[in-house]
Amino acid sequence: HLKEKVGPEESLSFAQLNTEKGLLALEMLLKDFASRYATGDEADVFLAPQIVVSTTRFNINMSKFPTLSRLHESYKILPELEASSPERQPDAVH
Repeated sequence: HLKEKVGPEESLSFAQLNTEKGLLALEMLLKDFASRYATGDEADVFLAPQIVVSTTRFNINMSKFPTLSRLHESYKILPELEASSPERQPDAVH
């Protein structure tokens, strides 16, 4: 809907700005956590997809978010995350 109102470039800028605001808030909340994942030593399923979407769909530079980047590296090695990616689903539209 936003693309129709303001065009694709403005739409991406809007998504990037608002996604970065959310990621910054999460970064600030999690910066002092030393666990492997955001909620402890068991993978938290809420954050991994958000980071993947941020980096792939909205081209967010995650170097601004060192804690979230560290968490993302922990998520990427999980076979469950790879298996659950939208691209790996049989009904995915490419």
